[in-house]
Order: sequence, then structure tokens, then C-alpha cells
Amino acid sequence: MPRIDAPAKVRGTMAYTADVARPRLCHAALVRSPFPHARIVHIDAAAARALPGVLGVFTAEDFPARTYGRIVQDVPLLAREQARYAGEPVAVVVAESRTLADRAAAKVRVDYEPLSAVLDPEQALAPDAPRVHSEPWAYPGAVVTPESGPNLQSVVDIRRGGDVEAALSASAHVVDQIYTTPAGQHGYLEPQAFLAEVDPDGKMHLWVTNKSPYRLRAQVAAVYGVAPETVEVHPVAIGGDFGGKGSVVEPVLCLELARRLGRPVRLQLRYNEDLAATDSRHAGRIRVRLGADASGRLTALCVDALFNGGAYAGYKPVPSVELFGVREAGSPYRIPALAIRSRIAYTHTLPGGHMRAPGSPQTVFAVESALDELAAKVGIDPITLRRNNLLTTGEADAHGHRALEHRGLETLDAALAAVARPPIPAGWRYGLGVALYNRGTRPVSTSLRLEPEADGAVTAVIPTPETGTGSHTVVHRALVRALALPPEKVRVRQGSTSELPHDDGVGGSWVTVTLLQALDQALAAFRARGGTEAVEVIVRPEEVPPVTSYCAEVAEVAVDPETGEIRVLNLVAAVDVADIINPVAHQIQLEGGLAMGYGFAVMEDVGLEDGRVTAANLGEFKIPSSRDLPPFRIVLVEGGKGIGPNNIKGVGELTNVPTAAAIANAVAAATGVRLRTLPLSAERLFWALAAEGTAAG
Repeated sequence: MPRIDAPAKVRGTMAYTADVARPRLCHAALVRSPFPHARIVHIDAAAARALPGVLGVFTAEDFPARTYGRIVQDVPLLAREQARYAGEPVAVVVAESRTLADRAAAKVRVDYEPLSAVLDPEQALAPDAPRVHSEPWAYPGAVVTPESGPNLQSVVDIRRGGDVEAALSASAHVVDQIYTTPAGQHGYLEPQAFLAEVDPDGKMHLWVTNKSPYRLRAQVAAVYGVAPETVEVHPVAIGGDFGGKGSVVEPVLCLELARRLGRPVRLQLRYNEDLAATDSRHAGRIRVRLGADASGRLTALCVDALFNGGAYAGYKPVPSVELFGVREAGSPYRIPALAIRSRIAYTHTLPGGHMRAPGSPQTVFAVESALDELAAKVGIDPITLRRNNLLTTGEADAHGHRALEHRGLETLDAALAAVARPPIPAGWRYGLGVALYNRGTRPVSTSLRLEPEADGAVTAVIPTPETGTGSHTVVHRALVRALALPPEKVRVRQGSTSELPHDDGVGGSWVTVTLLQALDQALAAFRARGGTEAVEVIVRPEEVPPVTSYCAEVAEVAVDPETGEIRVLNLVAAVDVADIINPVAHQIQLEGGLAMGYGFAVMEDVGLEDGRVTAANLGEFKIPSSRDLPPFRIVLVEGGKGIGPNNIKGVGELTNVPTAAAIANAVAAATGVRLRTLPLSAERLFWALAAEGTAAG
């Protein structure tokens, strides 16, 4: 069964935010700071205002002196008095056309006084470091206090099991290393766009690239102190997300402009703006101390992660303002003593947000690399070390959680069984590396309505945006099967926020399990009423047995010792799955995750230099194309225990996570040289080989 959104996308008739037409629509363009930290001395907009067709030029002085954000409300609509990162908006121009708005924005002259900037999270925590915000604890939603220290967005400390320091001291072997990862961008096809319109009676309308319409509605309603029904978020297709499309700031800016001009306003970012100035994956510096006894049994794990949160915390959507992936450190393994500290620092760089499995790729790269280094110290094969320490069904993990099952061993075996060593060029060195990851699945809250149609069809009205994952097709397919109707007699559409009561949005690999739970309940009610009247259900999160999914990846590489070139020959991902609802979409998620993990491992870096993003176009910011990718093989380890009657395990944030560690471990196996900094480049490896004296010649 094909995807239900495919025909409109292929024909170019799918409506995205940039396609929405409204009467008297006008267009906005932003004026951005070129400095990572500067005082705004004066803004001269006379030349911009003089252009025919320019409707207004606005600065922070034209808007309320408050701040905004998804949890921490620390982001101004426009920089007020000082700019805190290169790319921060300091003024906005509105004109009759997008081209004219861009032209007018280029004519706005801003006088700046550059100020001392803190660009590194370690430097930011120094007592004498410049303060990015004078009192970050004073912002609504802040989770830090004056006692937390300077320039902190969040601090999380977790200790489980025994005394970690004592366990490390008593260990026969200990690895103590630091691993670093760069900032990266999401790489979705559609740049962010926002359209706002305000009715004469004050009702607000939004068409935006936002994956959580109901959360946005609640946030906007709270900003203006009105009932949520006063705000309507209309459905539009979203051209990819990966965690990057959830901001409240730009929608409110467009609403403020629409209020002042009495006309709808659209702000559509150019792709270079999206790369250089929207929330990015957090760069990380992760210290791992990992101990084992003489036989290679793990004794303790201590992870100290410091992330660059950039100038604002307001783009992170969780109340603890953290990256949950850090909590998963070492989660596949039997670890008697665990200590985790995660800190996110303010700096004068572009803000950090969430990106596919936030915090997990960075943390797993560090911990899985350290496992290989520990195996070398113990003197055993790294695969054997993992086999001896993987959790088995019935065991509690380091946090005390007991999952329905642990299938790490089976998944690792399946990945290794799929490996067939390929030929390598003469003079090159071969290496094989492995890495594992596991992740839980959980449902969240949503609502759904089934409507019988006069022609005998049934329509499912759902609140969840289609971000390109095929979630609407999953509902369509399930409804066709449940009602035994022809596919053309089943319709799925996303309603606006005025049509259904609630949805938690897209994220956390929870969409399929949540929507199908809602559909099951709606179908029961629909059948109970004879299938002749509409039914609506609201699904709240239920307590479900902890379900976890494993992913084991094997990378095979060839390395040229003369140049440091790294050629990934094969990537195998074995994935622990339960029932598969849509096999094609399932495969696409797994292969797409591998592609993203490969990019994180060997290509992606926004190139922060002096606080500025230098890779601000898709020529410089490298993400893998089909020609860049090595051969993939996905192995499904079927028969797993999932959630609910549909027996579901999430897969959307599995295969992108362990790839970097698997490749790094393969490079180390090939060369004897350990790269602890991403991306894994030829230049970096060449100099590491030279330093070790192992380069050819």
C-alpha cells in the first residue's frame, strides 16, 4: 500500500507553510547580528523605510520587554540592547514581497560595540567568564539557581548503585578519556517558515513549521493570557523535522507584526539562515571513566558531560532542560556503580536544541569508544567484553529498571552474522568495529476522531503533523485493515487545533504507538455505536511495562595509512523489533537513521570559528548524499515484546545513535590509533598516525 501523501508530494500540490496564500499577505525578513556578542548602539532604518512597498521596520523597542521559550523563557523576539550570538535577529522588515523585504533588510544599518564573548563551555564555567545572561535563574522555567554557578542552563546529577569512586579505585583496569563532538544541524529539506494572521476580534491564526501544534497553541495562549481556543494552529505539511521545528519565538514575532499591520505576515527563512542561526545539535565534551575487573567484568561507569547550549536555553522542550540521552549512558550493560553528571552551559554561540535522540549520539560515541579502549587494557576482544556484560532478560539496569526483555546478545549476534569481509585496496588497513544502543518506547497523550461519510467512507481526523515519517499512512493502513474497507474508502486528515482537544506532538519515537492506541479506542467506540456516528477519544499516557529496543551496529573500514583516508566499506545494523505495522516506512526509518549516523560520524560540523557558523550553506555543511553512503544492511531481530495489542517498539531514533562509535572503533582496530573527536576526517587521522609514528613512509 503506497503512502497516502505520496501523490500530492510527487505532483507538487502538497501545501507547506511557504505555499499558504492569504489575502493581503506581506513578508518579513530579519536583520541579524554579525557579532557573537555586541552592544547595539544605534539602528538606522531610514533607507529601508524609504523603499516603496516597505510596510515597516521594527526593533526590540517596538515590542513588549519580555522573553519567550519552550520551557525556559529566555529568548527575546529581537535582541534588546545586546546581541548574544552571531545570527541573532536585531530588527525585522515587513514588505509587500519577500524579495523586497530582503532588499530592505540589507539597507538597515546597525552600529555595534563588540563585547568580550565566551565561546567555549569550559571557559563559560570559569568564575571570571563574561556572563551571557546576568541572572539566568530569574527566567520563567529556569532550572538553575544562583548557587549553580555562572552561565549554566541546567545541571543533572545521577548516582545509582555503589560508590563509583571506590569501585573505580578498586578496579583492575580503568579507562579515563575525553571525547568531543561538534555542533550540527538537522538537515531537513524545508527551511523553517511562519505565517500569522489576527482577526478583528483578536483570534490568532498560525500556519507554521512546528511539530507540536497543541503545545504551540498553549504557549502562545499563555503569552497573551487568553484561552487556548483564541489561538488556532492550522495544519500544514512539514518537510522534515528531526527535532528542530518547535520554536515559539518566531510565531509570536509574526503575530506581533500581524497585530501592528492589520495584515497576515509570513517569515520564511533562507536555508543559510536555517543553518547559521536556528537551534543546533549540542556540541559535547564528555569525560568517561570506565572500570573493569581482571576478567573484564564492568565495575563502574562515571560520565561527566559538558554541552554547549549556546546563547539561549529556550529551544529545549523538556522541563529539566537537559538532553535525556546522557541518562542512557551504558544502559545496555550490567554496571554495579553508575554516576552521571550532565551540564549545559550558556555561550555566545547559536542556541542548542533537540536533534534525533538528543544527547544519545554524543554519549554513545563516548561510552562505546571507551568500551573498546577498556577491552584493550583488559586484553580481550571488544566483542567478548560486550557479550560478558550485556544485560539479559530479568535483570535490572543500572537505574533499577526492569524491561520486559533484553535482547542485546541476540541483536549483537545477528549483526555479526551478517558481516562478510569485503576486499580492500592494496596497502590499506582493514578494521571492524561494533557499538550498541538501547532505547525505551512509551506512549504519550493524543486525541482522535472517526467520522462516517455519506459515501460509505470513514475519515480519521488526527492532531499529529506529518513530518515525512509516514505516520498518517500508518493510521490509514490500520483503519483499512480494521474496517475491511477498500483503501480509497478510508481517509486520514490532520485537523486544526480547533477540531480536537489535545496532542503531545511529534517526538521521542512515540507517534506510532500513541496514534494506534487512540485508534484502537476510537474503533471500539465506533463499532459500539454501529459505525453510523462520529466518535472522539482522548488518550492519556498509561503505565505500561518498560519496553526497550536494541540496535547493534558493525562497521567495516579500510584506511589508507599514507593519507589517513577512511573508507567505510559496509555498515550493518541489527535491530530488535516487535510487530511491524508498515514495513516500507519501518525500513526507511532504519536506513535513514544509518545515513544520519554516518554523517555525524565522518562529515557533519557547522564549523564554529570565533563564534560564527562558517558552514552556512549545503556546500560547506556536509551531509551525506546517496553517493557518499556506504552499503547498508538492515537485519531485523524479530519476535520482540512491544507495547499494547499492536505489539510496537519504536525505531525512529535507534540506528542513528551507535554509528559513530562503530566507525571510530573500526578505525582504531585498523590503525591502532584512537580518534576521540568527531567528525572522523582524513586530516585528523593523518596527524594522529604521524604522532604515533605509524603512518606509512
